[in-house]
This record gives sequence, structure tokens and C-alpha cells, in this order.
Amino acid sequence: MTLGRRTVLASLLVALPAAGAILLGVERVRARDMAAALERVVRAHLTDLVRDACEADPQWFLAGPRPGRPTQAERALPDADVNLPRPSTEELPFEFFAYNEQFVPTSTAGPRFPDDFRQAMRSSPPSRTMRGPWESQAGTGFQIAQLTGWSPGRCAVLLYRMRPPPNRLIIRGLIFGGALLVCFAVAMAVAQPMASRISRLATAARAAAREEYANMLPVSGRDDVASLGAAFNEAAADIRRRIADAHDREEALRRHVDVTRDDVAAPMAELERRLGDIEAQRDLPPTAADGIRRAVRDAHQLRSRLQNLAAVARLRTVTDQSPRESIDLAALVTRLVDGRAALARAAGVTIEMPAPDRNVIVRADPALLEQAIGNVIDNAILYNRRGGRVQVELRGFEHGDRFSLRITDTGPGVSDEEFAGLTANQRFRGDESRTRRPGGRGLGLALAREVADRFGLQLDLRRPNTGGLEAELKVRDRV
Repeated sequence: MTLGRRTVLASLLVALPAAGAILLGVERVRARDMAAALERVVRAHLTDLVRDACEADPQWFLAGPRPGRPTQAERALPDADVNLPRPSTEELPFEFFAYNEQFVPTSTAGPRFPDDFRQAMRSSPPSRTMRGPWESQAGTGFQIAQLTGWSPGRCAVLLYRMRPPPNRLIIRGLIFGGALLVCFAVAMAVAQPMASRISRLATAARAAAREEYANMLPVSGRDDVASLGAAFNEAAADIRRRIADAHDREEALRRHVDVTRDDVAAPMAELERRLGDIEAQRDLPPTAADGIRRAVRDAHQLRSRLQNLAAVARLRTVTDQSPRESIDLAALVTRLVDGRAALARAAGVTIEMPAPDRNVIVRADPALLEQAIGNVIDNAILYNRRGGRVQVELRGFEHGDRFSLRITDTGPGVSDEEFAGLTANQRFRGDESRTRRPGGRGLGLALAREVADRFGLQLDLRRPNTGGLEAELKVRDRV
């Protein structure tokens, strides 16, 4: 989850309880105002005028207009108490009722007096005023019972009730939604600057990592974020020193290997050539000829391993931004084939290379590409059988920079298990020399694959139906 999403989620988690608390506070204020308004009405009604009105007409002593209320003339008619209609029991937003000292309503519309109020008002000393909620049809309202002191009589107790305002759920939803929006906006306004600073710090840290920590992070303020940036800069400075030391060591190693290769590889190549010339003489005893052939192979393998070591050291310094040169691939392969004539004679293998049909230009590191292709040719010679053949074929294509370099041998081939191991080893790790047997194919092929991959090429291995092994170097397929 990104920092921006975390900030939004955290702000929402803070805003939800805050909005709930605001809604609860608003509800309490509204309830308090309702109770205060009802108490003011109660105090205003404790007058002789209200007492006279209640005792004169307790049946219709109700707040608000009640439908069907008879006139004074209708009440003066004979049997008016029997014939006249009774008040409606429908709830009104505000109403009050009269009760006698036994808490019996004096109007047929009066509800049952609350039991807890009755018990409190009958206690000793009695409670003159009782307050509390009541469940109306519109929700929880508020009610007050008041001992009037007008007893004995039909108006000893008055009960006042007020229903909650209409559309209460909608109002609550609007209050909660508005409070949530405001709280969320405030939380975001508080958290966003800090989140933005952290995000900028993370972006700068990633940029510094891509540039090997060459740039320091901008640090401002004295809070935890500034402390984090300062700690990163200290760590980056240490990493930069370590990277510089590592680069210096690698460069020193590469120079040492290059010097060693130049000092040893050239004499070894000359030794291999001279041994090959001696081996080519026809008057050598069989035992001497066999010893010279082994010496040619050993000299070539020793030189190849030294050159592979130099290639490994060179690979560590090659990046996508490293300069590349245009290489005549046909001339390079021809030089490699000619340089392995002595090795091929010593191994009893014939190496053939038809003339390329066209020039092929490849942009790469010449030393690395030469070593990669040389490793593949060496494998085809060394793991062949005496009397075998190695075919090196380079073909260029008309369109683009496409080409195909195939190196095929007629040796005994490899088993399914060995082939699976060779094809599974797709990337060079640097430890193949320890995990493969000395002189094995794994190191040379792994190095060749890595070099090909660095320069947009790919190396494929196949087992032809006729036996042996075929390696093809070509431009990497574009996905």
C-alpha cells in the first residue's frame, strides 16, 4: 500500500470516531434543549389560570387543537357528557394531560401514568418533579411529570410530553456526514504535509540509490522526518565509501588479471602454436606425438581458463552505458577458427568454416565477444570424438542486423540430464568454476550466455538428430 493510500486510510480512521463523537454531542445538546424547553413550559403552566381551565374542562385539557372539540353551547345541552365525542388519542408533537391524586387520567386521551414516576411521587418525601425519556411512535421523546399542589382534585398531577423532531434519522445522517467530511478534511490537512515530505524523501532516496548515493537528501526542520533524512545521508555516505572501495578493488583486480593475461596468455598461445607445429611432423614416435597432443590441449585449456578469468573480471565493470565497438563478426570468427587449428589437430577433429555470404557487424565489447564465441568453439572441439568434425557457419540476413552463427559438432553429445543442466544454466553467477568439474562446459557456456545477454544476443543449444551438439548465437528475439 502506497503512502498516499495509507494517509487517506489513517485520516478516515481518525475522522470516523471524531464524527461519531460530534454526532453524540449534538444529540446530547438537542436532548438538553428539548428538556429545557419542556421545563420552561411546565413552570409557565403552574398558574391559577391554567388551574381553572383544567378543572373546568379536564376532558379537553390538552395542548394543541384536537379535532371535534365541542363548543360551550354543545356542552350545555342535556346529556352532553354522554352524547358529545371524546378527544382523539393520536399523538401530537407536544401535549400535556391532567391526572388526579391517584394518577388516573381525567381525559380519555390521557395515557397510562409512568410507573417509575408514580412510585417516586408516592414515596416519602414525594418527588414533585420527574423527568425522563418515553418511547413515542416517532422515536424517543422526553416527558416531565409535575405535582401541581392543586389537590384534592382532578388536576393534582400534570404530565407533559414532547416527541422528537421529524426526519430525525435523515438529520442524524446529515450531521454525521458533514462532521465526517470536516474531520477527514482536517486530518488530511494535518497529515498531508508530513506524508508529502516522506514521499519526497523516499523519491530522493530512490534517485540517490540509482546514482550510487552520489547525491545527498535535502533535509530541513528538526522533526523525526528530518532525523530520518539525516540518518539516511550518513548511511549513504558510508555506502558511497564502500562502493568506491569496491570499485577500486575490482578495478585493481581487473588490471591485475589483464596484466597477468597479457604476460601469460601470449606466451601460452605461442607455446601452443609451436607444439602444434611439432605435432604436425610425421616422423614423431607415437608416444611422443601423443604426449605433445596432450600438451597442446593442456596449454590451450590453461590459456582459456586464464582468459575466462579476465572476462569475468571485465564483466563486472561492463554496464549498459559502457562504450561498444562495431565488430566485423566474420573476421572475428575466422581468426578464432584459425587460432584453434593446433587444438583441432591435437584432438583429431576437423574444423570447417564456409566463407560467410555477407558481412555481419555487431556492436559489443570485442574482448568479451571473442572469448564467448571461443568458448563455444573450444567445447565443440574438446568434447568431440577423434575423427569428428566441427562446422562453423555464419549467415547474415538482408533486413536489419540479424545473423546466425551456428557451431555444430559430431561428438557423442550429452545425456538428457547433462543437457537439462546446460540449458537451465541461463545466467552467469560467478561460482560455476567451483560447481563444475575442471574443464567442464558449464563455466564456458555460462560466460558465453552472459556476454550474449549483455549485448542483446542469445545463445541457444540444440541436439541434432544426427548426434552431437549445436550452439546458435543470434540477435535476441524481441518480445
